[in-house]
Amino acid sequence: MAAGDGFVSRIKISPYGYGKSVYIDHPEGYTTVYAHLSSLEDSIDRCVKKYQYEQESFEIDIFPGKDDLPVRSGQTIALSGNTGGSGGPHLHFEVRETKSEVPRNPLLFNFPVTDGKKPIIEAIGIAPIGGQSEVAEAKKTLHGRVDGGTFRVSQPIEIRGKFGVEISGYDSQNGSHNKNGIYKLTLSVDGKQISEFTADSISFDLSRHLNALIDYPYYYFSKARFVRLYKLPGNKLQNIKYKDDGILNLPAGMHEITIEATDVAGNSERASFKVNVLPIPELAESKEYIKWNVPYIYESEKTHLYFPVGTVYDHTPLEIIESMMGNYPNVKILKQEIPVQEPFVISITTTPENIKKGLVIAQFSESGKPVRALTTTLNKHTLSAESRSFGTFSLYVDDKAPSITPINFVNDKSWSNGKMQFKISDNFSGIDHFAAYVNGNWVLMEYEPKQEMLTIDVKEINKSNTVQDLRLEVTDGAGNVATFEGRFYRQ
Repeated sequence: MAAGDGFVSRIKISPYGYGKSVYIDHPEGYTTVYAHLSSLEDSIDRCVKKYQYEQESFEIDIFPGKDDLPVRSGQTIALSGNTGGSGGPHLHFEVRETKSEVPRNPLLFNFPVTDGKKPIIEAIGIAPIGGQSEVAEAKKTLHGRVDGGTFRVSQPIEIRGKFGVEISGYDSQNGSHNKNGIYKLTLSVDGKQISEFTADSISFDLSRHLNALIDYPYYYFSKARFVRLYKLPGNKLQNIKYKDDGILNLPAGMHEITIEATDVAGNSERASFKVNVLPIPELAESKEYIKWNVPYIYESEKTHLYFPVGTVYDHTPLEIIESMMGNYPNVKILKQEIPVQEPFVISITTTPENIKKGLVIAQFSESGKPVRALTTTLNKHTLSAESRSFGTFSLYVDDKAPSITPINFVNDKSWSNGKMQFKISDNFSGIDHFAAYVNGNWVLMEYEPKQEMLTIDVKEINKSNTVQDLRLEVTDGAGNVATFEGRFYRQ
């Protein structure tokens, strides 16, 4: 139901992301978003189908005017569902500033959510910063559990050089078992505040920088999130306040570190621990780095890599290993647990005789199995693609067309209602686009990737006393095309 008076300002339909979604602009200057919907209210649905047929596309993104689809507070606009990138049936709800499109924390809008529970601080991490830094005599991040507000590690913790503090925890509300993020986190040293993170709003343009807010390498291996209360140089999130980027370079001696976690309702929890700091001199390092604030180009006879400004969040040691994988060059680029902000470009050159239909740049597992196809372009004998993850890349031939399997469609069947269903799948590069034609005319199909299902609602097809021809075309990311043809009656 509409959260307030306003008008439908945007409708986006996609097999991915938000699936079927509706946006409502409100006179107070906010927009509410309703996503992963299963179906739309009739007037909204009619508007959508008008544009789908005009554009001959299931995927659309339209922007009605303020007089086209007005709504009142509490009016039903859709049914919730599981469309797009959804892990289960639910309503994805947002409140955004209309002008900036920046999402705001919905709990700041006085929804009737009872919350008497304090946030939970589960664990604390201490990360050495710089090549000469050590924590507890180990050059690695130290993570420990919290028990009754006390860091469950032998104290004081011996530290040499610069370090940063991290926290793992969650918040919840009465009547819910959901483990949500913590609204506000502060770090203090000897009673003086050093850093503060507040989850009041995060711009979509900056949301990927959350990979720099968390200890991403630790998350990559353990799936546990530790929020950094210090700043990586390339982190552009604007809702964090730091003194000296939150990096602690304390004078020798004993210090008390306190973390406080607070929710929107004002409930809070604290955890404290002591460190004994032993400073060490900073030594110059001779390694070559990909710097977060400078573009970097790597060139060899068969490989060209371009890392734009902001590819990484911090200066990162260069690790590139080239070899051959069968007939094709193979390049290992850094480590998969290092997060990527801006996509980097991979170009691989091969010989003319190795250029084949369906050849793409692919990412490979450590065991040498192709796991992901990249959207690839070909210029003479060089293939290029962008990637937002590091790892091992080579060329791979995907020459197998997608498969189309009818579920309830048989030739010469007579249809009066219901939906024609077809299962479509691809062996590697994924479904890129699809189309359906009845007697040569485009007809609307819906695609649900999680179920690999294409459907045609029979009511989209005109009635006829004669047999009608159906043709489906499905194309994968490597350009391979599959077709299906059949005959049916529509009564």
